[in-house]
Amino acid sequence: MNYYQKVTRVLQIILVANLVVAVIKVLIGYIMKYNSLLADGYHAITDSAANVIALIGIKLSSKPADDDHPYGHYKFEAIAGLFIGFILFGITCKIIYDAVNWFINPVEADLSVINILIIFITLIINIFVTVIESRIGKKLKSEVLVTDAIHTRTDVFISSGVIISMILIKIGLPPIIDPILSLIIAFFVAYSCYQILSSTAGILVDKRILDDDEIKEVVLNADNRIVDVHRIRNRGRENNVFIDLHIVVPGEISVVEAHSLSHFLQEVLRNHFTANLELSTHIEPKAKTPI
Repeated sequence: MNYYQKVTRVLQIILVANLVVAVIKVLIGYIMKYNSLLADGYHAITDSAANVIALIGIKLSSKPADDDHPYGHYKFEAIAGLFIGFILFGITCKIIYDAVNWFINPVEADLSVINILIIFITLIINIFVTVIESRIGKKLKSEVLVTDAIHTRTDVFISSGVIISMILIKIGLPPIIDPILSLIIAFFVAYSCYQILSSTAGILVDKRILDDDEIKEVVLNADNRIVDVHRIRNRGRENNVFIDLHIVVPGEISVVEAHSLSHFLQEVLRNHFTANLELSTHIEPKAKTPI
């Protein structure tokens, strides 16, 4: 099973889990007329939508390089993450709107111990999904899994807050705590939106992902014929890296030796960083010392 198949399998399993959680939260929130729970349910729906978008992104990014896309289609995975961020922005606006509407037209929620227990069960599911997705995403170095895990992680904090508010209202606190909590939920969702947009945008605009000094050290230690390394550039993502650099070598080495050295350096960098790494090397001759 290759990288894209593994990521797809994880997303399919998580999609089912998120759909179950979303349906439970929205139904109970609607029946109970509980605003913060509905807000949490809407957010859970975006988890499912995000999974679908991620699956589409993975499908597109798995296409091999072609004449029109010589660097491959890997950025589709980042584009999928970008859409997830936009979905979160929309849901943030929806949560704020509903909270403000409650202040204008307050509605008393109908709470029960059974409903609190049901929401607690969905919280356990969210924790399981977040931990598994984040762990596998980091292991596979998958941008879309890590991004989706950030998205799902907010459900853990949000659901915890909803349960706490339900208990507090149950023991006698005023119902106004519900819209207040919704605004706090909106803050968490907005922060997750920022995390996702900033990370995915970095890939799309070719932000540097590796430390230039580390690259330089690895290259200089690879072969004693390399006198200097400069004009280092790198882009891509953790599991799909492109590096361009210039190296200075003695002017008397042959073209064959220089060609062999460039391939050797690529293997050295692959062993140090990631197997999926492409190196473009510009070789410069060392200037002879004047007599």
